[in-house]
Amino acid sequence: MTENEKDYTAVLMEDMNSNVKAFWEVLSSVKEKGEATFEQMGLMTEKLGMVEAEQAITNKRLDSIEGQQEITNKRLDSIDFKLDDLINEISFIKEEIMALKKSLSAKADKEKLEILEFKIVRIEKSLNLS
Repeated sequence: MTENEKDYTAVLMEDMNSNVKAFWEVLSSVKEKGEATFEQMGLMTEKLGMVEAEQAITNKRLDSIEGQQEITNKRLDSIDFKLDDLINEISFIKEEIMALKKSLSAKADKEKLEILEFKIVRIEKSLNLS
């Protein structure tokens, strides 16, 4: 091998060594970034697990609230039913009073009848029916 060939080969070897060194530096950087990414993925997985646990607790609370709401709705339905009965009873009493009023209009018990009417009006006002 001539001296020029040796110099050329040495330059090529040096260039190749430089390129290999640069390649390993880039590869090491990629490796570090990959490890950092895996670490971040681990943290994200851990946080996701915490969020899922909180979601499960929230779902249980919502289920409890829904159960309480169903109970409240049943109670309100019962109250509405009882109120409807009371309104019907008041209407019936009013009709009876009107019939009695007509038949007693000339009699002395008119005062008692007015007291009953006053009581009915008071009940209606307390129930906001008037």
